[in-house]
Amino acid sequence: MAPKFKVLIAGASFGGVTLAILLERANIDYELFESSAGVSPLGSAVVLGPTVMPLLEQLGLLRKVQEISKTIKTMHLVQENMKRIGEIDLSDHMEQTGYDSLVATRSELLSLFVAQIPTRKIHFSKRIISFLANKDEVVIRCGDDTSYRGEILVGADGAFSKVRELLYRQVAKKGILPRNDASAVAADAAVASFAAGTGGQGGPGHGHHQIDAADGEVPQGGRHISLVGVTRPLDVDVFPVLGELESRSDTVIGDQSPHSWSYFTVPGNRICWAVNVQMDDTTLREQRNRSPSPPPRSPPSPTPSSISSFSAFSTSTSTESYSLPQLEWESEGSVNNGNMRGFGLLSEDCRAFPTPMGNTLGDLIDATPKEHIALATTEQTLFETWHHGRTVLIGDACHRMLSNAAHQGAANAIQDAVVLGNLMHDLPSSTPENLVNIFKDFQADRYAHAKTQMQMNNKVEKLMSGQSWTETLIRGFFVRYISKIYQHFCDDKILADRPQANFLPLVGSRGHVHALPQKAHRVFGEDSHSKH
Repeated sequence: MAPKFKVLIAGASFGGVTLAILLERANIDYELFESSAGVSPLGSAVVLGPTVMPLLEQLGLLRKVQEISKTIKTMHLVQENMKRIGEIDLSDHMEQTGYDSLVATRSELLSLFVAQIPTRKIHFSKRIISFLANKDEVVIRCGDDTSYRGEILVGADGAFSKVRELLYRQVAKKGILPRNDASAVAADAAVASFAAGTGGQGGPGHGHHQIDAADGEVPQGGRHISLVGVTRPLDVDVFPVLGELESRSDTVIGDQSPHSWSYFTVPGNRICWAVNVQMDDTTLREQRNRSPSPPPRSPPSPTPSSISSFSAFSTSTSTESYSLPQLEWESEGSVNNGNMRGFGLLSEDCRAFPTPMGNTLGDLIDATPKEHIALATTEQTLFETWHHGRTVLIGDACHRMLSNAAHQGAANAIQDAVVLGNLMHDLPSSTPENLVNIFKDFQADRYAHAKTQMQMNNKVEKLMSGQSWTETLIRGFFVRYISKIYQHFCDDKILADRPQANFLPLVGSRGHVHALPQKAHRVFGEDSHSKH
């Protein structure tokens, strides 16, 4: 018998759509809301590793994913003068798990997932601007003045989540928002103002929006600004690497600039490319003290002392209160050029960058539709608050990961959806007590895995794009001499986590890195999940 509650999912990226597919299979009522008008063509490559392949096989999607992907077994690193640094070897994944890693374009992969959801259950152009929850239900309100009711709200709306913003405002009003979470979102406001070109409004202390986040310390993880695109179909005679059966991946580390640039070949004779620049802490601190003031309005109530002078989350309950600018992928033409030019990250700034193919990045830029060249600011942050009341966060909304490191943001969002879907399947009713139990169990299950992945991401990020002399030295030594040993160590920890839907026929474990047993969730006094 299907549980009698309804789930409202915010965000139609990989975590949200995977959860929707699972709820559809579990016969649990849901609706999915996406702020954009459809699946965006923006973005670049997505790498899916073995950790999500058993689930795709369960859902009957693995073969379809393989049809739009290329296998990837090696990621090459070179200096700007094309001198070889080394390789990151993924060729053992088949032996370890029974699956290869795959690379595809974000838009095609996401379109495949979205196609599994009945059209009546997914609503595009629905920008959530507020939500209210009580002991019985949660109600969301969208920018077009429509409202929807359910019992659970899932914030799967990305690294700069609107649901997280609204949730943290409510938590801050109660004085229980952890300082680290307040600090992270304070930095979001600073980075957003920089990307939008509004960082110069006022000065330090201007208005009541100055931020004092963790005594001036920037949040955990690195910050990157990325310029990305996917080319049109190219001539194999001009780009011979397109004829290779496996995806060719090269990352170039700039010698005299803070840039690194990379590409993956994908089916259809196309190339996904990206340029990344690390944002240094000094720049972020300067922008943080110049974050934009909200529109004139009545003064907010006093901010809880636990988050110091950070007032992006006032205690006002008005649904029109100031919100953070959007920081997801945006077309290059919609982003402030002045600030991005300071980082040398406009497409014309990157044209001369050489590639191991013998071409320049400008050749790839010219072959990319201008409206499909995108910019984004990304930051790696492991939030402490994943849930409150009837709301829970998944994917980048609670553990956002750098897109240029291990390319694991999508895979981790999918894993979150599996674990949460299993808990929802066994949820007897949506009482506040039951929701607290499953949300706590969800965070307890996924937090450690996300932390481990992010620790590995930090190391991979330094290898792939670190610019200091020490990072350069470590990169050369590590990749040449000990990367294989370290990678096997990481693989044993990361690749073993291959969760599946407990309510569907399980796929047997393959390879010599055995999959962890399906988690035994005992929040309702049952051991129904202790399957292998």
